[in-house]
Amino acid sequence: MDAATRDLIFKTQVLPFLETISNTEVVSSLVLEQAVGTIYNVLFGIDGSRAARWLNFICGVLEVDTTNEGSAMLLEASLHTFSRIADLNSTAPIQDCLHAVAQRFETVFTSMNSKNGMSDRLYQSRLHLDRLLQRMETGKSLPTGTPEKKAKKESNVAFVANRESPGGRHNNDFDDICQIRIMPSFEEICCLRGEYLPVNNPLMWHIDGIDGLLDRNFRLLREDTIGQLRDAIHHELSPRAQKSQLRKFVYPKSSVVSLEFNWLSGLYFEVDFPQPAAVANYTPMAREMWWQNSKRLQPGALVCLIIQKDVVLFCTVTHRDMSPRRKRDNNLPHDHTPRQDRAESRTLWKSSTRGSIMLMLVDSRYTNTQVVLDLFSSKKPTMSLVEFPGVILPAFEPVLQALQSMKVAQNLPFPKLFVPWVFENFNISDMAPPLYASQPGFAFNLRCLMKDDTNFFVRVNQPSDVKYVQDHSTLDGAQAHALISCLKRKLGLIQGPPGTGKSYTGVALVKVLLANKEAARGKLGPILCVTYTNHALDQLLEALLDNNVTSQIVRIGSQSKSERLERFNLQTVAKDTARTKMEKKERWYTAERLSLCEDEFRALDLKKEVPIARLKSYIQRADPKHHDQLFSLVQADGLLGVKAPSPQTTLNSWLDSAPKDSTRARDVDELMDISAFEMSRKERQHLYNRWVRDCRAELDESVRQIISSHKAAKQGYDSVQDEMHLRCLAQADVIGATTAGLARRLDMFRRLPCKFMLCEEAGEVLESHLLTAFIPSVEHAILIGDQQQLRPQVQNYDLSSENPRGGAQYSLDISLFERLVSSNKSPMDCGAPFSTLETQRRMHPSISRLIRETLYPKLKDAPSVSEYPEIAGMRKRLFWLDHRRQEGGSDADAMSTSHWNLHEVDMTVSLVNHFIQQGEYKHGDIAVLTPYLGQLYRLRKRLDELFAIVVGDRDRDDLKQAGYTDCETKAKPKIKAALSQTLRVATIDNFQGEEAKVVVISLVRSNPKNQCGFLRTSNRINVLLSRAQHGMYIIGNSETSIHVPMWAQVVKILKQDQNIGKALELQCPRHPDTPIAVSTPEDFPKLSPEGGCNLRCVNRLGCGHACAQKCHSDLLHNAVFCLERCPRPFSGCNHSCPKRCGDPCPEKCMLNAAHPCFVDTCARRCVIVASLEDPSISQQIMEIASNGVTGIILRALIPAAFPVTVRSPVLHAKLLAKCTAAIPSAHESASIRALLAQKKNVFQRALTASAQCHAQPLVIMFHVPSDARRC
Repeated sequence: MDAATRDLIFKTQVLPFLETISNTEVVSSLVLEQAVGTIYNVLFGIDGSRAARWLNFICGVLEVDTTNEGSAMLLEASLHTFSRIADLNSTAPIQDCLHAVAQRFETVFTSMNSKNGMSDRLYQSRLHLDRLLQRMETGKSLPTGTPEKKAKKESNVAFVANRESPGGRHNNDFDDICQIRIMPSFEEICCLRGEYLPVNNPLMWHIDGIDGLLDRNFRLLREDTIGQLRDAIHHELSPRAQKSQLRKFVYPKSSVVSLEFNWLSGLYFEVDFPQPAAVANYTPMAREMWWQNSKRLQPGALVCLIIQKDVVLFCTVTHRDMSPRRKRDNNLPHDHTPRQDRAESRTLWKSSTRGSIMLMLVDSRYTNTQVVLDLFSSKKPTMSLVEFPGVILPAFEPVLQALQSMKVAQNLPFPKLFVPWVFENFNISDMAPPLYASQPGFAFNLRCLMKDDTNFFVRVNQPSDVKYVQDHSTLDGAQAHALISCLKRKLGLIQGPPGTGKSYTGVALVKVLLANKEAARGKLGPILCVTYTNHALDQLLEALLDNNVTSQIVRIGSQSKSERLERFNLQTVAKDTARTKMEKKERWYTAERLSLCEDEFRALDLKKEVPIARLKSYIQRADPKHHDQLFSLVQADGLLGVKAPSPQTTLNSWLDSAPKDSTRARDVDELMDISAFEMSRKERQHLYNRWVRDCRAELDESVRQIISSHKAAKQGYDSVQDEMHLRCLAQADVIGATTAGLARRLDMFRRLPCKFMLCEEAGEVLESHLLTAFIPSVEHAILIGDQQQLRPQVQNYDLSSENPRGGAQYSLDISLFERLVSSNKSPMDCGAPFSTLETQRRMHPSISRLIRETLYPKLKDAPSVSEYPEIAGMRKRLFWLDHRRQEGGSDADAMSTSHWNLHEVDMTVSLVNHFIQQGEYKHGDIAVLTPYLGQLYRLRKRLDELFAIVVGDRDRDDLKQAGYTDCETKAKPKIKAALSQTLRVATIDNFQGEEAKVVVISLVRSNPKNQCGFLRTSNRINVLLSRAQHGMYIIGNSETSIHVPMWAQVVKILKQDQNIGKALELQCPRHPDTPIAVSTPEDFPKLSPEGGCNLRCVNRLGCGHACAQKCHSDLLHNAVFCLERCPRPFSGCNHSCPKRCGDPCPEKCMLNAAHPCFVDTCARRCVIVASLEDPSISQQIMEIASNGVTGIILRALIPAAFPVTVRSPVLHAKLLAKCTAAIPSAHESASIRALLAQKKNVFQRALTASAQCHAQPLVIMFHVPSDARRC
């Protein structure tokens, strides 16, 4: 082909096509995903030869001229297309012809880069080429801003034992994790061989590199979550097997009673079961309360159906009629009102014999759906329903699915940093800068952080003046150094000891990146902020709002507890976003398809028994000969019937009319050519059963086709919704998501151009969860955490590094953050460079000393922490109250691994009560911490009787999962809540990242074996000792803990300052020299009954009487109610007030006195109160109401026989008048409570009417209707 023809074809055909299929909006569109994918499949062909010829043609055009901008644009589009071809065709990486083309494109890129420099077009080309070469496994050195030094990392090698490779154990054991089903199969449950679990030594993995890393994380996370379910079901099937630690509830003799179909959610079905024996004899109200308090079978709960001990089905509990079709045009999912939830839960308790729930299949594949259909049609199914309380499938299933898809996509960024041992001559300490920051002329401007609003530029290839940033910003030296270092590295790591401002530094980083968005020429995209918990995510996003960083925030997920973030939720933002014409059209079309599926399912009218009309129709189609013989109007004897019998009667008559025959019944296939009336009774029954079975199979096939159609339509419907969500997210500055929430929407996130990812509390996130946050577009990531604080929580103790019996070989609880910053502790350690924050602004120096001398030798105290006030009511701000009272614990307890200590419960409650009585501490100032749920439950129960307490969401969920469901926080009287404020009661694991002015710690463990349990690891001790700001008080047995090295150091420090002992010294603020030492809960009422000392209060009450109580704070003193007789006389008469001194005096004397009838009683000192025995007087009670009537409550002796219609003029009361009734239809309003009247100094007359109330024996209170003007 000559050059002119080639150019013409290229410009008129190839270039327009190339620009279309590589357009970013086209490629990232979820609506066009299937169509675009088909185009790339066709381009690839069968063996890649078609793609190779086409790409070689384009490469030939590019090689002619590599200097102009048009060639750079063409190269970007070509590489983008080539990369997509490799992504969407699984055999592309193994085609030699495409390897050659990839090398040719690499040569073209290198030539352009050397001649033109790294332009915007070449920057994007570089990204696509890196991805392509990674896929093709032909990566070569490419030009970078900072050349990386080459150094070989030596692996930490130990003795290697032989391990059985994966595959062959059962029908769900494969070498490739992508073939493994998330939920266990029946064979897997019954298998006695142990699963293949990769250890933390890469030499022992069955595959190496990134694939091996993903394989390890998938298998260990699945074992940690699904493994518990597998073992629990195995124990249910084989009671002699080892008992699982996972709690479960079993409901035997369950059955599927109905099938339903929802246009949005698909097939779901009703299962009923016998009521638990514990509630079978309860009244309906008691049974309802039991189900509500037990929290069993709540929507979202995971259950398993065990059918005849050879089939298992996993399902989730769902709502009834989850989203009616009338709701389908709303952006938001259908919300269930409390009334609807109550109606749904009624099926659990309404019947005294059986309860029922609605279930959906976790995996709706063909075989599972068929099992449900068979259960529905079966007359006597043998099935058990097993519930796993507290196991929430969405918490881990999306992460496992994401790991599988990541292995297929092969697009995890920073592979060298995560598995550096695979790459020879790679030195992780010389980490390259982010690619977008490597462009010529780019620099980060820190002006947004400068106090004087001056420019300060940070260039990735030049040293920066950290001291200048420290002096001219609000960052300290370590924070400034960490910020600058993270900007210069594509993977920034910041270790933040307790109280050093990790979140503050993270907010500053986000602020800098947003301020430099334009300098990066729009390449940053939205900033992705990721945390493990919803609480941490809310805190981070609220911090961005508090510091005015940006309001363009979108939060993913519905579990936020922050009211401030409600308007930033993705669903809320999407409501205000207009759809495109194409989205409207596609959404309407898919919604109609979904509705059609529901209509078709309802038209099937599925019943337990096949409807006779449908059976007759089937016989007519499948066996017309026998149909005509049975259902013809002409009977077999030749007589013409007057009226044809019903089909059911005809079939019953046919089945029963044949004589019994002892001969062998012929095969059903032989009967097809024989007359229906020449068959024996047994043969007729066999043929009838065949008809019923085949008709049922036909119905089942129709159901499966409907489900298949629904699945395809639902995918299209969701794609339209995600397309709109993508447009909302693309316009945001910051996107916030938890790791599980991100994994659930991973397909959508992979289409976002997010270049920067920030993860807070990274040391607390499982590596498997954090890996899913590294979406393909990320070029710059910053992880902030502390490997010396809490590690990720795992469910299976056998996989934890804390388990001395082999747990260290798995170390599932070692986070990616800890693995990156650690060196030579395990073969998987990376030794990446990181920054450490050094100045803490939380703890008083006496408290911070405990962690400084044990873990953080470089930790400094900010000057402000030395100025904290003393602890009110205490002689010392830090003390360990040492005791020897034994702990409690029982295998019969709801959680067999939990422990408690009743002495510490009583002591903690007494000490907290002492703090509250000081009147110095407000909401959230006091926190009570303990390591065990058993102790948390008892502390919560005791404190809840005295104070208003707060238990965090994670602790509340843990309590429910452990079976502690009978302790719900009740409403407290307003005066009690106001007096006590609010306490925070939490476990240590759920209090990381939080703080309180005063912390009381209950260690719980006290036993002859000196086993301290959870608190033997330095990570948990570190968190425990670093939560307090002003004061910390530990209650526990030091002998139980002192054998742990860190506890031994802590006890030594406390002894040096005499901060440990058998008695705790209190201090009376009013009598500071009075010695007070308490060692038991009984000492508090003896020595400090009111929070002071045991001396009598020397201050007078406000009324002048002496205070009879013991020494107490001003708060309690002002709340004392004086019981002395009131000495104040009424103005204008000689009568004394009849009330107690603490009561408010009535404004008018109520003593009886006789006056002539012409005297105006409203102007006199005393008022006549006539007897109510006279009916004529009882009707006119309101007529003597006067200005100031506040305390009259009269008993109605005569019922009202007629509605109130009469109005009488009376004076308007200053506050409220209380009488029998003064509103129409008084008998309907007898429960209305009156409030204080809002008008004052009103002297005009008001119109009211009165009538007795026959709804209550006492009269009601009411507002006085007034015609008077406002003053």
